[in-house]
Order: sequence, then structure tokens, then C-alpha cells
Amino acid sequence: METKAYLDRAIDAAWNYGPNVIFAAVIFFVGLWVIRRLTYGFNSFLRARQVDESLRPFFTSMADTGMKVVLLLVVAGRLGIETTSFIAIFSAVAFAVGLALQGSLGNFASGVLVLLFRPYRVGDQITAAGHEGDVAEIQIFNTVLITTQGKRIIVPNAKMTEGAIQRIGKKDEIRRDVAVVVKDTTSIALLRPVAEEVARKCPYRLPNREPFVQITGFPAGGMKVEVGCWTTGRDYDDTFYFLHEELKKAFDTVGIQLAEDLLSAVRR
Repeated sequence: METKAYLDRAIDAAWNYGPNVIFAAVIFFVGLWVIRRLTYGFNSFLRARQVDESLRPFFTSMADTGMKVVLLLVVAGRLGIETTSFIAIFSAVAFAVGLALQGSLGNFASGVLVLLFRPYRVGDQITAAGHEGDVAEIQIFNTVLITTQGKRIIVPNAKMTEGAIQRIGKKDEIRRDVAVVVKDTTSIALLRPVAEEVARKCPYRLPNREPFVQITGFPAGGMKVEVGCWTTGRDYDDTFYFLHEELKKAFDTVGIQLAEDLLSAVRR
């Protein structure tokens, strides 16, 4: 008699819950197949949009995980499991983690923006967040700069994106200026051709660009002259050093004297 009762209960349970279990299993396996297809398509979309290689796997993994969480909630709901409590717990945990990692999440968000919109690239010379150097690495949380002295500076991405960024790409055409102060008695007719000749013989000068020589001010006892030479970002610093050295040699040769308060400034 007991055996028959257990058998009847089993049959009733199979009729009552069997269809839901089977349907939930179908949803689960079909859902996994759909998620795989969607993840592959999303990855192909990111690759077609040329999203950075270091960022694409993260986005793909995040999308895949999110869809699987939704799938599990749907399956649990089909089985009659109350999902409201799970959602509440997950929301509370996510909120707590967000508060604990607020600074890191800000750096992460800024890193995503940098990798997506590319305000600068690896190899560019930039000035940002009070630092200047060549971009060596763009990481999710930080940007690594290498200075001309070989120093390695690690700057949080949030700092990189909160202000202006001055960028010089290796192939960019840019004018490199130096400023010197000569005696105010110096003849402009003598000064200009000498400075232009120095700029023209610069090995890094772009041949299709003319040198720049202008009087830009008259500090006490002197005359400020800016001498510029068009070059590429790759030779930006070499042009700066060349102009300073060769201008001094040329001025000494023709007798042009520098003022006591010599200004050697560069426009970064």
C-alpha cells in the first residue's frame, strides 16, 4: 500500500513539475547556444570597430557573463524559484563593491574612454595631468609615460581625462620654437637671415615648410626673438636641441650678443 502511495506521489510530481523542468532545461541549453552566438557576434563587431585588443576581451567577457546571469534568473523563475531575493542581494553586493572601489572604478571608466576614443596612442608624446613624456602603455586603470630622462611615470587614467591633453603624434607636422633674447641694439637685418639659415639647415626640418623668425617682445635691455622650424613629432625634441646649439654658434660667428637675461623657452 505504501509503495503504491509513493508511486502515485511520484507520478503526480512528474506531471506537476516535469513539464517545467523539461522546459527549463530546454531554455537553459538553447539559451547557452544563443549566448555563444551573440558573444561571437559581439566580439566580431568590436573587432570590426577596431576596439583596442586589451579592451575587447573584457567587453566580450562582461557581455557573456551578464547574459548568463539573466539566463539563470529566467530558468530559476521557470522552475518556480523566487528570484526577487536574489536580485536584491546582487544589487546590494554590487552597490557595496561600487562604494569600496569608487576610485578604481573612476580610473577604469576613464581607461575605457581612452581606449575607445583614443585621445592619445602608444608612442605619442603628451602633456597631461602635470606630466610630460612618451606614452609607453595604456592600461585599464593607468597610463604609463616615459620621460626624456628615462623616468617611468604611472598616471591614473582619471587624472589623464580630467583636464586638457596636449598630444604630439610621431607623424604629426608641428613647429618647434625656441626663444632667445639678444641685445636690443642687434640689427634685425642681420639677425633674421642668420636665424633663418640655421632653421633651414636643420636636418629634421620639413622641406615644404618655411622657417619662422619673429620679434615677439622687448624685455629690459633686450629683444626677444622666436625661431621656429617645422618638423615631425618623432624629431620634436631633437629639433629643439639642434636649434639652440646652432643658433648660439651662428650668433657667435656674426657677433650677435645675447642679453644677460637669456630666455630659452619652449612651447610645449
